[in-house]
Parts: sequence; C-alpha cells; structure tokens
Amino acid sequence: MDKFDKKIAIIGGGHIGQAFVKGFLHSGKIISSQIIISNPALEKLAHLEKLGVEITSDNTVAAEKANLIILAVKPLITSQVLREINDLIKSKTVISLAAVVSIKNLKVHSKKAKIIRIMPNMAVACNQGVIGFFGNTRDKDEVKQLLSILGSVIEMEKEDDLDSLTLLSGCGPAIVSQFIELLASYGTKIGLPTDISQALALQTFKGTTTILEKSKLSPGQLIQSVSTKGGISEAILIRMKKQNIEAHFTKAMDAGYTKLAKLKEDLQ
Repeated sequence: MDKFDKKIAIIGGGHIGQAFVKGFLHSGKIISSQIIISNPALEKLAHLEKLGVEITSDNTVAAEKANLIILAVKPLITSQVLREINDLIKSKTVISLAAVVSIKNLKVHSKKAKIIRIMPNMAVACNQGVIGFFGNTRDKDEVKQLLSILGSVIEMEKEDDLDSLTLLSGCGPAIVSQFIELLASYGTKIGLPTDISQALALQTFKGTTTILEKSKLSPGQLIQSVSTKGGISEAILIRMKKQNIEAHFTKAMDAGYTKLAKLKEDLQ
C-alpha cells in the first residue's frame, strides 16, 4: 500500500480497538500522529499515548479530527455512539466492527456518512488478521487496501455472510486458544513444567498451520499422515471419535449461532 495520509479515529478503546492501533503501527504504513482513539476510561489508553497516539475520552473530538472513523464499540451501543457523532461524520467513511448491526440499521442514525461493515479478529494486532468486508462506498478500494495491512481482507457477496464469518474467524482466536490451553494443561498433568508445556502447545499449533499452508495439504490429509496405523496419534483420535468430540464441538458452535441470532433479533 502507498502511504496512507488520512487521520484515523478509532472510537472504542477495548481489546479490538487497541488491536487495530497495534496493527497499524506495527505495519509501518501508519504513523502514531495519524491515529486518535477514544475511550471513557483514559487510563486504559495510557500505554498508547506513550507511543505518540492521541487519546481522548470524547468521541466527538475523535470524530471531528479524523477523515476515517473506525467504530469499535459493542453492538448494543452502536446506535447511541452514531447519534452522538452524527453531525461530525457527514460525507466521511465510517467502518463499523459491530457484529449483526446491518448497514441499513447504521444508516438510520447516520444517513450522510459512507458506511462499511467489517468483521475482524484479534490477529489484526500482529497483521495476521482475517477481516470480513462488506460495503460499496466510492472509496471501497482505498479502505480495503488500508485494511489489507492488518491481514487478509475477504469481501462478502452478502452482508449476512459476515455473521458466519463472525462465528468462524471472529470467535476463532478464543476457540483456538481453548484448544491450546487444553493441550498445555494435559502436558502439565503428566509432569511437564507449566512454561514448557505452554510453549510446546503453542509451537505445535504454529507449526501445524505452517505445514498446512506450505504443503497445501488439507487438515484431513495431515491427520492421515501423522496418524499411522497402530500408533499413538491413532489411539488418541479413535478415543476422540468414540467420545463424539465432533458432535460436542458442533453443539458448542450452535450455541454461538443461537446467541448471534438472538442479538440480531434484539437489535431489529
């Protein structure tokens, strides 16, 4: 990406808002003076101010100073924040991170802003994120190019597809971390020091994804290559199959889908 010379406001200084700041700065394409971030509790942003990022507790200050606004607040307060900054974002581009809040609903509170919806995950902090994208503003290509410095941008044909992406990649880091924690906990259970067990579990996940990327093997093919007949991996996988792990995992994901649908219904 060529140098991006606009001012970016991030409204919402929670985990994902801060992840965007870290990813932008780490990329080397955005400098700290281009970013302003707002959050009611300024103490949470003190470490970002030390990096040269402007911080404020006033959303209107952030919105007024910026050309591009990233709305990183929870779905239930998105409309409230949009009404608060509405007079300051006319003709500006607003990128909403709020799950299940449609562009149609966003425009009820901000008719003149150019609105794009994205669904990122926490890996944007290290420029390895997955970012679902939906929108058709005149500056769409410029926004996609900006977001690409944070990871892979996947443009959705239908806005509802962002909901599916939310379950897989938006929630994915927490789900993957749960599996890493389970593997590490078992290592501790059988006598490994906790720090070594955690390092082994993490490196195993990292190595596995690298193998899959470089070899172009499917997960099923890698399972077959590791799980040799009569071996240890096979014994583990057979027991997992008998315990119907796949069905339990599907039910867990279904719980997330139900929660998402309920949230969507509440916001109609």
